[in-house]
Amino acid sequence: MKNLILSLLIICSLKGYTKHIVLDKRIVISSLMKIGNPIRIDNSIVVNNPRELKAAVSKARPGDIVILKDKEWSNAAMQLSGKGTAAQPVVIRPETPGGVIFTGQSYLQLSGEYLLVKDLHFKNGYTPKREVISFRTSEDLLANHCRVTGMVIENYSQQERFRSDTWVTFYGKNNRIDHSTFVDKLNLGPVIIAELNDERSQQNNHLIDSNYFKGRSRLGANGGETIRIGVSRYSLTASKTTIAHNFFEHCNGEVEIVSIKSGENRVCFNTFFECEGGLVLRHGSDNLVEGNFFMGNNKPFTGGVRVINPRQSVFNNVFYRLQGTNFRAPLSVLNGVPNSLINRYYQVKDARIERNTFVDCSNILFGAGKDAERTLAPENVQFKKNLIATSREEIYTDANNDQGIIFSENGLVNSDKKTPADTYYGKVPDGFFKAKADTYKINGIELPYHKLYGADLKNLKIITPEKTGAAWYHTETKKAWRKPKITFLKASQSSLMAMTLKEALAGDTIVLTETGFYPLKEELLINKTLVLMAAKSLKSRPVFVNASIKSLPAFITLENGGNLTVKGIAFRGNYESFANADAGIRSTDKPMNKPYKLTIDDCEFFAYNESTNSGFYGSKSTLADSLIVRNSIFHHLSGSGIDLSAEKDDKGIYNAEYTLITNCVFTNLMGTAINIYRGGNDESTLGPFVKIDHCTFNEVENREQGSAVKLIGAQQVSFLNSNFSYSGQGGRAIFFQEYRWDNIIVDHCNFYESGKVESFYQRVLGSHIYHIKPEYTDLKKLNLEWTGPAPASADQFRIGTFSQHRNAQIN
Repeated sequence: MKNLILSLLIICSLKGYTKHIVLDKRIVISSLMKIGNPIRIDNSIVVNNPRELKAAVSKARPGDIVILKDKEWSNAAMQLSGKGTAAQPVVIRPETPGGVIFTGQSYLQLSGEYLLVKDLHFKNGYTPKREVISFRTSEDLLANHCRVTGMVIENYSQQERFRSDTWVTFYGKNNRIDHSTFVDKLNLGPVIIAELNDERSQQNNHLIDSNYFKGRSRLGANGGETIRIGVSRYSLTASKTTIAHNFFEHCNGEVEIVSIKSGENRVCFNTFFECEGGLVLRHGSDNLVEGNFFMGNNKPFTGGVRVINPRQSVFNNVFYRLQGTNFRAPLSVLNGVPNSLINRYYQVKDARIERNTFVDCSNILFGAGKDAERTLAPENVQFKKNLIATSREEIYTDANNDQGIIFSENGLVNSDKKTPADTYYGKVPDGFFKAKADTYKINGIELPYHKLYGADLKNLKIITPEKTGAAWYHTETKKAWRKPKITFLKASQSSLMAMTLKEALAGDTIVLTETGFYPLKEELLINKTLVLMAAKSLKSRPVFVNASIKSLPAFITLENGGNLTVKGIAFRGNYESFANADAGIRSTDKPMNKPYKLTIDDCEFFAYNESTNSGFYGSKSTLADSLIVRNSIFHHLSGSGIDLSAEKDDKGIYNAEYTLITNCVFTNLMGTAINIYRGGNDESTLGPFVKIDHCTFNEVENREQGSAVKLIGAQQVSFLNSNFSYSGQGGRAIFFQEYRWDNIIVDHCNFYESGKVESFYQRVLGSHIYHIKPEYTDLKKLNLEWTGPAPASADQFRIGTFSQHRNAQIN
């Protein structure tokens, strides 16, 4: 080493770099980096950019260490090909764990053998390729026996929600990703994929282990899996991939958290924490699900395992307080399709479901998805030696009841702590018996235990976040440099509003202090969490109007990262001889990958004179996490009141996850009051969820075959305590196009001189439907509260709207 350092000093002296150099190899390296050349010390080489990195890896010998200089590497395109050995891999790492941050449009591709890449950080960007990390550098050059560990990928989603990519894609054989952290992928495409597109990547023995999948927001479309192994085209091929010891937290992208679409895979000893979906054996056979802990904690939509195709094995798992139903049931065994195409549903045959423990879960479902297409019942499914702790009277539902499910030696215990465990009061089905179980505690959770039935708890270790992910990574907590503040604006200061919103910090409030017109010449852009409101003391609403000769797409536009509460403001579509505004509020038509939240309270939308105009408009490829509209009025519109129908591709995509509309008036609308659309028959998503309560619809959409309210494809609908008068007379008051599993109810509603309620299965109406002429407080002043005797509602208020906060603007 001394001779090496002396040689380096001589070189530095000749080149004029000896100033401040002492005999310390770290300082020698630092000084020589100024020259811009990679430096080799022993078997290590330090590189400063992607070009040097590529060259160093290609020339590396087994056992060499390639060290990336700690710094931000922006737009780094890394295509690394090298060859180590099992005993001496080529190691590629930063100077310090997490010290290299890849930003912009950086990506990593690997090929060769026995490369070990560790402790890198991808942040604040997105890949320009199909993957962030790929185990191949081209279609011809794949990686084998390579390992990627200690990685973190966060805030690295495509800017557009439906531009697809994956964060890690496996090719080749015997590759591994482990102890890595993946934070909330927002765009289309799984977090991890194993491809089986040719023989070089089949029967691959890949390993995905000890990773922390830290959240995945609802995508609102198919393609939000966390892990997918294979595709339907190659599903009859064995992958032999192992997914083990991972922690999945709040992975809610879609119904399939882990989607197995190939054969002979093992999914073992993982924890699924409060995930809205399940582990799905979607295609392929001979897969094993063992030793996993599904922890729902009574959260809605939390699921377990879905079984499809022949010869699947599910044993020694714990299903804890899962409350999902249908495809999100704690355990669902599907019906198959006769003569099924490879991408549909093969019949379940010869499955083993043994030694599992179910605690306080919703019903197990056999024959899930039974419909006109899926008619083949499961066959020879052994449900044996499972332990079920429940206080429910019904343990499972069998849609077929044809003895294709063979129950034997299953134990039942009462989960109600007020009652002895072996006192089960429900009917005990064949193949079950009342068992007396002990209590065994794992990580503070008390579980029923029996040495002969249920999971082997004493040898089952729950995976926790601390045991997974990149050890060096810690979530940053950003502190605001000041407390949220309130800014007051007079009508004469309306020209300052756009800049005020731009300069505001998240959490700020802007208060309009005067009634009358607030003329705007540009749309107001919201890309953070803000409140925009009228002063509480005002008796009428300040009115936004367009004061420009150019039309505005909307007065307010929510951009990526935007969340808004707007209170007590009126939005007038046309004003004097100025151009129109196309909408009061809209989501942007620019790329957007984050779901937004919008609350509209005590607002008014009126005087929009084009059929394409809307009070609120959800643009294509945007998703509202929640749209809450309350105490508001929509009147004298040629277009729609609330339009969430932009996704017309019929792929199961929709514009809002939760839509809650309460105590609102829709009157004198030529178009539809509320238009929500989700087309196609995709079964991977939960929404849209729609709740409409105490609303009044008067003289709305009376054109031929029109609909006052359209709820096409909404899967969860509660339509209560609402009043229709003279609406939908040319067609329908409410129009549904639902599927048999959708949860829809219309009840405590009045329809006077209005159209029909139309649905595909004609079973949405409750028993409290009325046809009574309403008496309104003051129709001319747009006060449509019901006076006098009114039909019964489901709560203490009268049917229809029950209060109006401020005076409406009368044209």
